Amino acid sequence: MKNYCIVMMLWLLGIAAFAQPVVITQNLDHPESIACDGKFFYSTMVGKALAPTAKDGDGAICKLDLAGKVIDPHFNKEVLNAPKGTAIIGNILYIADIDRLVGLDLATGIKVDEIDFNGHGSIFLNDIAVKGDSVVFVSATDIGKIFKATLSKPHRIEALPLPKILGPNGLVYYAKTNTLYVAGLDRSEQPVGELGIITFDGNTCRYETLTDARGVFDGIQMIDANTLIVSDWVAIKTLQSRLLKINLRDRTYIELYKNTDAADIYFDKKKNRLVLPGLRDGEILEYSLK
Repeated sequence: MKNYCIVMMLWLLGIAAFAQPVVITQNLDHPESIACDGKFFYSTMVGKALAPTAKDGDGAICKLDLAGKVIDPHFNKEVLNAPKGTAIIGNILYIADIDRLVGLDLATGIKVDEIDFNGHGSIFLNDIAVKGDSVVFVSATDIGKIFKATLSKPHRIEALPLPKILGPNGLVYYAKTNTLYVAGLDRSEQPVGELGIITFDGNTCRYETLTDARGVFDGIQMIDANTLIVSDWVAIKTLQSRLLKINLRDRTYIELYKNTDAADIYFDKKKNRLVLPGLRDGEILEYSLK
């Protein structure tokens, strides 16, 4: 009994380290992802209708200050449809928008680059992970593939030589070990989406399951060399999610929060906080990691 109490106390202390969320922004049109250049947040908004594959032209990028105050609700000067994952490389904000990547100048919001994935079979490009300053990985959730694209022109796009992955969604690349972590989204009644890891060796790569957790995984973010935070749409029909903390040392996980509202995940290292786009309720949420 004594040992059991000690274990429970440690578990509760681990959960207590994560304070309850604070809403810092409201009334956004289905925010899906957040990027930060150190001065501002840039949140993708799928649009008034949650129509992730509709070329309806009502998607947008909302520019906010670091406290969550809206600076420009329509930062993009390029028409966007259903923008999702984001990445900042230099002075360019890259956005996954259905079947293309769009690059916007951070100073003006004007389009300065576009990588066209039309012809590669996907209408649900989702997340972007950056390798160096010249390569991005892009998940295609609908066709079970992850693409590698070069930012130098002419752009080169190739699918990673892997068997089909179930619903690859969130991506995060860790340069020190040359590995790519993948969150798999499965919408079935009893979802079996996986958390996976891709290791690279020259021109070859290998995929393996990271943990025994199964779900409707969406966002994935690396907190440190040994920790991932993952969002899981447990009840996809009601858009009720939870956050998991993954220990990469032993590949175990714990549930941090139930009934959250989150898609992708941004980790603000300076303030030691998670900033989450609330896809369901149109909010931006902040979780302290102190």
